[in-house]
Amino acid sequence: MALIWMDGFDHYGTGAAGGAAMLDGVWAELLTNGAPSTVNPRTGAAAFGNATVAPSLNAVHRRVLGGAKAAVGLGMAIWLNNLPVVVQGLYLFQFRDAGNTPQVTIICDTTGTISAYRGTTTTLLGTSASAAIVAGAYQHVEAKVVFDNVAGSVEVRVNGVTVLSLTGVDTVATASVECSQICVMNTRSASTTNITGWFFDDVFAWDTSGTENNDFLGDRRVRTLFPDGNTASAGWTAVGAATGYECIDEAVPDEETTYIEAAGGTTPTSEFTLTDLPSVGAIAAVEVVTRSRKTNAGVANLQTSMVSGASVDVGADRPLTEVYTYRSDVSELDPATGVPWTQAAVNAAKLRIARTA
Repeated sequence: MALIWMDGFDHYGTGAAGGAAMLDGVWAELLTNGAPSTVNPRTGAAAFGNATVAPSLNAVHRRVLGGAKAAVGLGMAIWLNNLPVVVQGLYLFQFRDAGNTPQVTIICDTTGTISAYRGTTTTLLGTSASAAIVAGAYQHVEAKVVFDNVAGSVEVRVNGVTVLSLTGVDTVATASVECSQICVMNTRSASTTNITGWFFDDVFAWDTSGTENNDFLGDRRVRTLFPDGNTASAGWTAVGAATGYECIDEAVPDEETTYIEAAGGTTPTSEFTLTDLPSVGAIAAVEVVTRSRKTNAGVANLQTSMVSGASVDVGADRPLTEVYTYRSDVSELDPATGVPWTQAAVNAAKLRIARTA
């Protein structure tokens, strides 16, 4: 599987509470004065951003990739109120090793040019020939880095156009020839005038494994769908609402107000219909996201899957902890056809939630 994860920020809530929810097993570290916001979303109801204050030098938005990668692709849509006024003023992307040390940093400078550095700003690898980033509009930025001491490479595309392409370069700044985590949108200066406001949305990461989504995906949007109906498969118990889907359809987590539960010693399964997609083009993948926990000692495993007709794309079987945690599974192909999902197939699909132990 090549598409590792995606995020559209529409299912956490907004403000400080939404930021806290993002840290429940999804993002490893977040800027303290940024949060999911309804101020300037690109897709859906929210983007991650800060409308008035620039982040400090040490503040990062960091997410792990789930393993060491020899090559990583990362894309997102960004909005800047203004171009940075400080030299090397905005770290768009930072690719880090398992020890959280930067391998490669992609920077937007005061003129909108994009540069790639080994480490943080240790060694300049190359700079775009002209300005690539503008202020006051969303633009899609995607970078691919191959990690090697000699045959490394960096390519950055803005709105699908290659603005920086480097080959045969050293893209490794540590003893580890790999990338295990990424950071996005970190400014070089704590000055509030460096960048007066910024937003990012529709974030995704991929590697070069497999046969699907293993190279540049291009400009993509992350659409968030919620359960909107029950089916005959309804083994879980609804708490706080009349039916199961009404317990898990909120965009803002309501903690212990509404939820579905499975008693110890039982292994129920429920399936739910989902809201329809708006009109879209090609679909790269479907990601199932759940927020769950166990409430007692003992084993409790959860498995979420996408059901298409009589076929199932089975998610990972995961043990739960007693802390609310987001977990996700990516379904790149429609299990009924073995080819990428279509809008009709997604609209007809069901979400399956199963306790397996």
